Amino acid sequence: MKSLLAFFLLLCPTVIVAEERPRDLKGIEAALKASPDDPMLRYGKCRALFADGKEQEAIDHASITMAKFIKAEKDLAWIGLGSIETKQHRIDVHFNMGPKERAERKDGIVRPYSFRVWEKGDNPDLVHVLDFELGYSNGKVATAAIGEMTSQGHGNYGIIDPQSDFAAVKKEVLEILSR
Repeated sequence: MKSLLAFFLLLCPTVIVAEERPRDLKGIEAALKASPDDPMLRYGKCRALFADGKEQEAIDHASITMAKFIKAEKDLAWIGLGSIETKQHRIDVHFNMGPKERAERKDGIVRPYSFRVWEKGDNPDLVHVLDFELGYSNGKVATAAIGEMTSQGHGNYGIIDPQSDFAAVKKEVLEILSR
């Protein structure tokens, strides 16, 4: 019992600090004026932008946020931007911040963002993790596609313009899921 109480007391300040962070865009903007390099405030701004329907701004700001995480020497695998709801799925959108995405000079397949697709129901199942994939060669983008890594290997769902904005990528993902 004492161990459980000690754990709760250690956890409690963390929970309180997390709750003190502003969640609305105006509050986050105000807090960023005082702490412009705070990667977690910037994370919150990405989420607030996405929730406000400013998806491309959220993606653009996530790049700035990743730079703040790198500068702060904090590793975080992704930024959970928010979710898209369809009749059959909840799609969680993640801005990826793995080693390939963080690399100064990119080469090979880089997955800037992913769509984690959950089947709706009482016990939601993860049915796909679709990635927006950019193919780099000598540090320059050569190709782009929507793909998925599975236990059987890699699935490519089609080529997309490497200059596609988030709306075009999202549209392609929704079309893939409707097939």
